[in-house]
Amino acid sequence: MQSRISEVRATLAAVDQPDAGIRLLTSGSGYVLEAPPDRVDAHRFRDDVAAVRDAVSDEQARALVRSALSLWRGPVLDGWLHPNSRAALGQGLEELRLTATEELFDIELRLGNHLAIVDELGELARAHPTRERLVGHLMLALARSGRSAEALQAFDKLRRWLRDELGTDPSTELQSLHVAVVRGEIPALQAISSEPADTFPAAVPRTLPADVADFSGRSRETAELRGILVRESVSARVAAVTGPAGAGKTALSIHVAHALSNEFPDGQLYANLHGIDTGRPDQPGQVLDRFLRALGVDGLSLPATLDGRVDLYRGLLADRRLIVLLDNAVDEEQILPLIPGSGSCAVIVTSRTRLGAAVGAETVALEVMDSAEAIELLARIAGTARVSREADASQELVRWCGHLPLAIRIAGSRLAAKPHWTMEKLSKLLSDERSRLDRLSYGHLDVRASIELSYRSLSPQAQILLRLLGGTDTVETSIWLASALLGSSAAAAEEALEELIDAQLLDFAGPANSNQARYRLHDLVRLFAKERDDRADLVDEAKVRVYGAALSTLDRLFNAMYGQDSLTMHSSSPRQAIDDPQIRSSPASLMEWFDAERPVIIRLVEWSAKEGLSGVAWDLACTSSPLFAMHHLYDDWSHTLDIALTATRRSDDIRGQAATLYRFGMLHTDRQEMDQAKDMFVQAAQLFKRAGDDHGQAVITAYLAMIHRFQRRPEEALLQYATAIDGLEAAGDRGGVAFVLRGLGQASMDLGDDVAADTHLARSLSIYREIGSPPLGLAQALFWYGMLLLRRDAHEKAEPLFAEVLATARTFGDRHGQAQALRGLGICHYRSGKRERAHADLTEALHLVRQTNSSIVEARVQQTIEELFPNG
Repeated sequence: MQSRISEVRATLAAVDQPDAGIRLLTSGSGYVLEAPPDRVDAHRFRDDVAAVRDAVSDEQARALVRSALSLWRGPVLDGWLHPNSRAALGQGLEELRLTATEELFDIELRLGNHLAIVDELGELARAHPTRERLVGHLMLALARSGRSAEALQAFDKLRRWLRDELGTDPSTELQSLHVAVVRGEIPALQAISSEPADTFPAAVPRTLPADVADFSGRSRETAELRGILVRESVSARVAAVTGPAGAGKTALSIHVAHALSNEFPDGQLYANLHGIDTGRPDQPGQVLDRFLRALGVDGLSLPATLDGRVDLYRGLLADRRLIVLLDNAVDEEQILPLIPGSGSCAVIVTSRTRLGAAVGAETVALEVMDSAEAIELLARIAGTARVSREADASQELVRWCGHLPLAIRIAGSRLAAKPHWTMEKLSKLLSDERSRLDRLSYGHLDVRASIELSYRSLSPQAQILLRLLGGTDTVETSIWLASALLGSSAAAAEEALEELIDAQLLDFAGPANSNQARYRLHDLVRLFAKERDDRADLVDEAKVRVYGAALSTLDRLFNAMYGQDSLTMHSSSPRQAIDDPQIRSSPASLMEWFDAERPVIIRLVEWSAKEGLSGVAWDLACTSSPLFAMHHLYDDWSHTLDIALTATRRSDDIRGQAATLYRFGMLHTDRQEMDQAKDMFVQAAQLFKRAGDDHGQAVITAYLAMIHRFQRRPEEALLQYATAIDGLEAAGDRGGVAFVLRGLGQASMDLGDDVAADTHLARSLSIYREIGSPPLGLAQALFWYGMLLLRRDAHEKAEPLFAEVLATARTFGDRHGQAQALRGLGICHYRSGKRERAHADLTEALHLVRQTNSSIVEARVQQTIEELFPNG
């Protein structure tokens, strides 16, 4: 070590002046090299760079920077130090060197020396791709040297690098320079160039299609769309016009865009994005190519990348008032790059899918026209006088068109081309649904072709579902029904339904008094889907699954309310459980499902009967009978039973006939038509005997006993009940046994035998609780036990029973059950001295059941009121 130190000292003495102040000194166990700052290149570099700030001219500043940079012979400490150590020790100096170099180029550009430095700049910018200032200097030097295309390429290269490596964009300043290069607005170009500058042409694009000459209607939507587009905003105002095929989205948008030409004097840009009418929707880059050219950008100046075009497009529109119409979009990804960044611009997007949320669009939803608008449009095309002469036929005509603007326009065009046709003639032609879509075609206007575009964009699963809906003539559907049609999970069915909603081939019809989402098929879409149904076997298989799903769900509902197959019978038709989470297991939820799906159940009874599936028909009709009864839906109840009975007789299904006649007996009983009810029960008993169905015979015996009790023959009722209970016990129908025990208790009360009544009713309650407390059976037993307690003047014990009955009845919307419970509570409150509350209970009970034809419950409530409040 000492030898090496001696060599260093000798070297220093040979190259430096003796009085330079450079010494190598011993310090403890080591050595220190002392030198004045002005003898160290790093210090001298920093000082010269700092002095640039005080330069009085660009020439002086350039001399200082070049002097500072001349001290460099390569990287700091290069050639012998480990790279990591060299980076740690020299990073600050290297950064300062680059900053000084950028400052030098800045000065040279101010002095107009762009030609002298352009190549050096290019080399340095390539070596340091993250230095945006260097790229900016290079772009400026290239543009001033007449190499604008290379300047734009340099910007594009930087942008791609930043996006790929860092996920960011160039600075605002650099983007502004990029726009300036495109426009030819190079800073100070005239002062430093001997040639005149090319100014960017201020093109005013007018690419909007012609307005629809006979546009009419849509006044509300027109006002809504205009309001969105003209309101003040810091960012572009975007309106998404959505609607089904043929709703007139494009016509409305073009009409409004033309009407707002004074609000947007810098022009209109229009692009058909071909979202669903081709296999390959237009890409944003393609559209921007057309837009930028329409704005006056020369092809040589067009950026090669999408990001470059987006930046240039938004920069060019930054200070312009311009409206952009993006027609027939497929998704947000397609339209997002086409949205200007300036609040001075407005955008209309049309689509059959519901989109726009990702770009902050406000939606204007077009549905089919109302009757008045439809007639107005027809009159504008076919002639006002013509429409007025045949007002009724005109209304019928637009109805066959489904109030769809495209269909009405086609019908009007056909009439305009055939002045000798009457409205009635075309209306009759359209009334035949087998040829309706053929008639709704004229020239380039075609309803079928318009729907076809939406259909082709669907996934295979959604296409199958639409065909099945058409093949089964299903106008309204829900998740469980779609799941059954497809034979899929509820989640997959909902996904297919939502896809059809997004494609505007289905409308959301609302919950319809339940939590079940419902979907509606437009009539013309239904006809289109029916045409696509080319596999009858698939439709038949789908119907079988729907029957099974409906039967399975009705079983769940019946069993939850009355107990497992209590007093009922089923065919051998297969069941198919569904996993729709919207159909919860609670009785109230299942009852909501039935209320919403009642029209579907009726339709399924009609389908199955027509197809000769009598077992399905009578099983559906009989299982749903108590549900119709609860809300006194006598027309629906009788209609389904009529269809089922006809089907069973046609197929000679003896047991099915018996089951249907049994439910007919219940219907007549509910309507207090006791003689007809008894006749139905007797016929049913004979048929059950022929079919060898002991359980069916026992059920009918129980109901005949009930008829005897209603007809005030309690002794005969007791005998019949006693016979029925043995058959029900043998069949294992525990719910039926509980029902008969309740009847025995009621008959015993009629005979004044309260002890026997107590025994029977207590056993009935015990069995109901044992089999899982089916709410309606238990509630009926509780009510009569409460009435027995009232006979014993134990109103304190009876009151909570009636309260429980009332809660159950309210859960199911059972008005008669509520009235009975309120009648019992009224008596309890009266005996407790709460006369006003008692009167309120009874008044509410009477209000619940009062009808033009008095029912048994109404008569009993009225009788109680007269007994307790004889003076009113």
